[in-house]
Amino acid sequence: MTTPTTMPGPWVAALQILAETWQFFARHYPVVFACGALASAQRFLSVSGTADWAGGIGGEAFTAATRLAFGAWAAVVLLRGTEWSDAGARWSAWATRSWPTILATMAVLALFLVVFKLIPDALAGRVGGIDRETWLAWELAIKNVTVIPFTMLWMTVLLGVRPLGQVG
Repeated sequence: MTTPTTMPGPWVAALQILAETWQFFARHYPVVFACGALASAQRFLSVSGTADWAGGIGGEAFTAATRLAFGAWAAVVLLRGTEWSDAGARWSAWATRSWPTILATMAVLALFLVVFKLIPDALAGRVGGIDRETWLAWELAIKNVTVIPFTMLWMTVLLGVRPLGQVG
C-alpha cells in the first residue's frame, strides 16, 4: 500500500494506472461497447466501401460525436466527487512530482502500439485471401470496441483521476 511518504516507483505506478483503467473498462464494458459499436459500424461501412455515405463528412461527424460523448461520459463517471477548487495547482504539483510515472505510462502505451498496431499490420500482408480494405475494415471495427476506448479511459485516469484525486 502506498503512503504519502512512500511513493511507488514509476513502473509500478504506471502498471497500477493500467490496472485501474482495466477494472473500469471491464466493469463498464456495456457502455464502452455501445459507443464503440457505433463508431465501428461507421468505420467498417466506410472503409469496406459498403456504404458511400459513411465515408463522408456525415459519417466522420457521427464518429467524432460518438467519441466525444464517450469521453464526456467517462470523465463524468471517473471524476465524480472530484473537488475542483485548486484543481490546477493540484494537477501541476502531481505532474511535477509524477513525471517519471507519466513517461513510464507513455512507454507502456508505445509497447501497446507495437503489439496492437505494428505487428498486426505487418502480419496483414502475410494473410492470404484478405484484401487490404477488408483487413482495415475489420481492424478498425475491432479497435473501436477495444483499443480506442481503452486508450481514452487510460489517458483520463492518468491525466484526470490520478492528479485530481490526490490532495497535495
